[in-house]
Parts: sequence; structure tokens; C-alpha cells
Amino acid sequence: MTTKLSHTEKINTVKVTSSNVISKFGDILFDYVNSVFLSSVANGGLWLSLYQSSEVFISVIFNFLGGVLSDTGNRKKIIWHCDLISGVVCILLAIFIPHVFFIYAIIIINIILAIISSYRSPAYKAVFREIVQKEHLNQVNSILEIAKQVIQITGPTGALIIAHFFGNRFALIFDGISFIISGLLIRKLTILSAPVKKKSSKKTFSQIREGLNYIFHNREILIIITFSSIVNFVIAGYNLILPFSTYAFSDSHLKAYAVLLTAESIGGLLGATASTLIKKTPTTNKLLFLIFLDGLALMPSERIYHLSHSIILVAICISLFNFFLSIFNIQFMTFVQVRTDMNYIGRVFGTIFSVAILFMPIGTFCFKFAFNLQNPNNYFVLGSLLTLISIITIILNTILKSKIN
Repeated sequence: MTTKLSHTEKINTVKVTSSNVISKFGDILFDYVNSVFLSSVANGGLWLSLYQSSEVFISVIFNFLGGVLSDTGNRKKIIWHCDLISGVVCILLAIFIPHVFFIYAIIIINIILAIISSYRSPAYKAVFREIVQKEHLNQVNSILEIAKQVIQITGPTGALIIAHFFGNRFALIFDGISFIISGLLIRKLTILSAPVKKKSSKKTFSQIREGLNYIFHNREILIIITFSSIVNFVIAGYNLILPFSTYAFSDSHLKAYAVLLTAESIGGLLGATASTLIKKTPTTNKLLFLIFLDGLALMPSERIYHLSHSIILVAICISLFNFFLSIFNIQFMTFVQVRTDMNYIGRVFGTIFSVAILFMPIGTFCFKFAFNLQNPNNYFVLGSLLTLISIITIILNTILKSKIN
């Protein structure tokens, strides 16, 4: 087993990272331009909520179909065609849609892009097995996460500058071009170990059921997907309360929300960097333990603030929280990519994306009614839930493992 990437793997990593950065910036620009526009029109709140929620249920359905296509088609071509279509759609919106129809066009095109993304995402995660060796997947995933964290920090500023100086329509043209460039980079990837694609006469829904059966009969993958779905449910509560942190920690001299957002970014970057140092393929219990640490990091937030009245100390908790969460997300992707049969990997990722998308809005809805969003004790509750879920799942996994052995 080699620890260093080969020359071809390095070139593939540069291409896929560049593609991801360009695509991610395009997403940020698209959302920024459309959100600003919709929030400025009459009944902007209604239009904005429609825009933000329109892709959820669409994605839940189409991710399964995207998984099937990934397992039966050429993954590199799927990604390229999806990016090309997305780019053309954005450019057409910018050039040809009259201003009077712009609101409706944005909603419809956002749904179209969500469908395209549902076909692209499983193929994108699955293609990693084809462009680098198994033992290097964690390293490449970590590099991608570092790039993602950097673009999430710098992207909004870049989007604001482009929209301000060049206008919304040019920003959408720029977004369309970014999609096409991203796809061209993927198209140029060198495939190292493409799986043999067998022609299947089975119908699409039979293949979806076959993918679900594979998950249900693979204990480790089933446990970690179920666990990550429950974690997503809890994380939705965290994402919901964070914007209210300025009110939860109201007597701070600094704007709590801005400080905690910065802490999140720092923790995410440090976590992605630390993940590059992990050489061994993650085990189920190691992944579960990362979320246990994640919960422990979040739990003392309110108590620390109560004793010190320092939002900076709270920010350390948030940074640690994102540190462990970032490592978990990278290791989780590596775990699935390494342990899943290549004939099913697209459908496994399609299932993961569908479940993740479904659980986040459900979690947001539940915690909205369960919490007083301005109560700092919410951080303790969410941290406790994460540690409790982790302990229960570790015990359950250990029992099941001992029975099999």
C-alpha cells in the first residue's frame, strides 16, 4: 500500500478540487443573487420560502433515480452532462427571461437545477473510487473539504462584489459559465479503475429496491447511514438556533452570531486539515465516537458563558464542535466509498442524500416548536442528544458485532 498519491492521482485531485471550488462558488452566487432579488419584491418572504423549499421534496425522489443512473451509466459523462445542462439553463435565464417573468422563472429553474443535481451528486461521490486508489480516498476527501471551507468563507464576499458591480443577469451568466468549466474539468479526469458495467434489464424501481436491499443486508453501512440521519436531525436544531445566538448571549460586547460563524469556519478548516493525517480507513465505532466528542464540545457552551460572560470562550466550544463534525463528515464519506460494492455505490449515495435532505427540514420543524430559540440552554440539550445517540449506537453496534463473531 502506497501512502503517496501517484502523478495521475495528483492531477485527478487537482481537477476534481478545482471543479468543486468553481461549482461551489457558482452555487453561492446563484443563491445570493436569487435570494437578494426575491427578498426585494412584493411578498418577498413567500417567494423566498418557495425558492428555498422547492428543491427539498424534488431531491428526495430524484436522488434515488440518480443513484440508479450512476450505477448503470458512465459516471464521468453523467457529471459532465449535468454541469453542461445546468450552465446552459443559467445562461438562458439571464439572457432570455423577461423581467416580468423573472420570479416564476427562478422558482422553476431552481427546481430543474435540483433535479439535475440529484442525478449529479451520487455520480460525483461514486466517481472518486475510479480516480484514486482506495487508500487515498480519505486524503482526497480531506483536501476537498478544506477547499469547500475556504470557498464558504470567501464565496459570499465574491458573490456580493460580482452582483453589485455587474448586476444580477451578468452574475447568472458567470454562474452558468462556472458550471460548464466545472464539468469540463470532470470530463478531463483520468479513470484508473472503472467498474465493469453490466447491462441490466431490470426496471428502475427494481434497481432502487435492489440498492435498498444491499443497504439493509450490510450491517455496518446500515448502522452508519441510520446514525448519520439521526445526527442530521439534531444538527438541524443547531443550525436553527445559531442565528439567534446574539439574543441567547445578549450581554456580550461582540455580536455573538458573527463570532460563532467565524469559529465554525475555523473549526471546519482545522478539522479538514487534521483529517488528512488520518491514514487508516475509519471503523464504525470511530465514526460514532467522533459525534460523541462533538456533543461533548457543544454541551458546556451555556455554562461557560454563564460563568465567564465571554463569547470568545463559547466560540471555542463551537469551533471544537465543527472540528469534530468536519472530521466525521470526511471520514463518513471515505467509509462509504471504501466499504460499498462499486455496483451499488451510486444507489447508496442516492439513499444517503435523500435521507439527509428529508431529515434536515423535519428536524428544523420539530426544534422550532420544541425550543425557545433564544434560550442558551439549547446548546446543552443538543450536545446531550448527540452524546446519548452516540453511546446507544456504540453499545448496539458492539452487541451486534459480538453476536456475528
